[in-house]
Amino acid sequence: MTNTASPSKRLKTPNDSPLKILFLAPLGLWLAVLFLLPLAFLLWIGFWRVENFQAVPAFSFGNYAEIFASFFSKSRYGLALVQSLWVAITTAAVATILSYLVALSIAFAVPGRWQRLALLLAVAPFWSSYVLRLYSWQTILSRNGVINSVLKQVGLSDYRIDIIYTQIATRIGLIHYLAPILIVILYVSILAIDKVLIEAARELGCTRWQAFTRVILPLSRFGLMTAASFAVIVSLGDALSGNLLGGGAGASIIGKLPTYASMIMSDYSSSTNLPRTSALATILIAVMVLALAFGFVATDRAHRRTS
Repeated sequence: MTNTASPSKRLKTPNDSPLKILFLAPLGLWLAVLFLLPLAFLLWIGFWRVENFQAVPAFSFGNYAEIFASFFSKSRYGLALVQSLWVAITTAAVATILSYLVALSIAFAVPGRWQRLALLLAVAPFWSSYVLRLYSWQTILSRNGVINSVLKQVGLSDYRIDIIYTQIATRIGLIHYLAPILIVILYVSILAIDKVLIEAARELGCTRWQAFTRVILPLSRFGLMTAASFAVIVSLGDALSGNLLGGGAGASIIGKLPTYASMIMSDYSSSTNLPRTSALATILIAVMVLALAFGFVATDRAHRRTS
């Protein structure tokens, strides 16, 4: 009896279908029109010149030479970039920890049938306008705001808080913005953990804390790295929280410096030099790409360890 099946033949999978190109076309079109083309146009304008108050198409490195000539001295763009990295990294750390605690409580403390409702309530702030939320925080954190008024009414006026127009207020606005998204990311990663492993750890004598530190936390590493990377990228590019709550040049341990995104907005408002602003934005994009690459490597390592 002979085997008639050819060894070179194999079963076709959906990935072998020529229709996959057709189904991927909307995604490619969406990326090209809404992401790649605007990005390429932004990079291109960065090489233009300004003549007689008009942006003139050219290919000149003059804008970058002018920016880097005073990167850490007169213009302080470099210091603003350091401020942005400091604010973004600390914001991502705090937002990820707080969101992880919320995701853990939803996954393990809320009954299964109520978890979707709890998750819906956790992301409810995302339905409101970001600007509206920042103005609400202004009302709460200002010197004559809600918190200080309550402290004054109860006789604790000596303990009035004064964090409005500081980078602490900037972080509060960013954390409020990021938390709903991070909670969803972390909740999904926690749900992916095999509950049998947790039950096995408990039956083998682990306490709740040991089961958390030895099973849940290591298996959540992929979600934590993904959430932290996302938070850093968004925080680096955000200017609204820095302007409305940080006051533009909010104080921090680095000094009274604006974030880089806020400096780009103020630079364009004062000079309306579009090519120079595009060059500044290109530098920020380069930093974001580096942060994204670092986050990708960290996430990939976490994924390999958990799998």
